[in-house]
Amino acid sequence: MRLCQIADIRTGLVVARKKATSSPAKKYKMLTLKSFEDYGYINMNELEEFESTEKLSPQYITQIGDVIMRLSYPYTAVYIDKSNKGILIPSLFNVIRLQDEKTIKGEFLALYLNSDHMKKLISRYSIGSAISIIKTSFIKDIKIENIPLDKQEKLVQINKLHLKEVTLLTDLIKEKETLYKGMFSTIIK
Repeated sequence: MRLCQIADIRTGLVVARKKATSSPAKKYKMLTLKSFEDYGYINMNELEEFESTEKLSPQYITQIGDVIMRLSYPYTAVYIDKSNKGILIPSLFNVIRLQDEKTIKGEFLALYLNSDHMKKLISRYSIGSAISIIKTSFIKDIKIENIPLDKQEKLVQINKLHLKEVTLLTDLIKEKETLYKGMFSTIIK
């Protein structure tokens, strides 16, 4: 099945049209390219603040169950859960809202879009040389394999464990770096 058959897909907001020059009506946290981590999660420390001329349509704000996808390399997809809902989605991203989760779960869709197989396919259809991007029409035409929900759930759980392990190892590396720098400073003094 094609992705457009099971989801509504649209580009985020062109924020330049809604940027307040004085006395904003509403402030939002906004996704940035830096806020998307390669492993498929949002770095909340890299969000920007956006001051809008008006209250924006909910279609441009992350909702639980959304899959947000970068339109530029590395084309990372992120599943939106309760920890990252309510964030403004600029036009650098596509919003994929599943019509229901009877055929595919949102978390699995993000994992599927981040797979090596999909990254290679997306790279072949990207356009531009300095900054390669993909069109929303391409994303709508992506074919999704019909995988049973129980297998989707197992893959999602395995991925969660993998991300937890990566996070722990990254934290360990940072701690060791601090330790080694401290030892080096102590020896020099």
